[in-house]
Amino acid sequence: MGKNFSDFQFDQKQYAKQNEDKNVQREQKINEDEIKKSFDEFSKLNNNDLSARLAQEVKKRKDEGSFDADMLLSSVESVRAFLPPETYENLRNLIESLR
Repeated sequence: MGKNFSDFQFDQKQYAKQNEDKNVQREQKINEDEIKKSFDEFSKLNNNDLSARLAQEVKKRKDEGSFDADMLLSSVESVRAFLPPETYENLRNLIESLR
């Protein structure tokens, strides 16, 4: 005999896991959209405009107390193998100048 509706039990853990997975996917999509938007915006700027935006962002982060040059240097070190030596040195010098 087939199952009745009353034979099914609500599995709260499974439901929570499915919702969590959906939320992660939604956040990833939002992050991808933000990255694309930022890329489109920044790719149109010249070096002077990029430098000005960087200075603004660094000032904002310093004012908030969230600027962490050591973390930035650590990030650069983690991708060093993938960077041309000149780019690596430029990034290190830039971060040091922002301290």
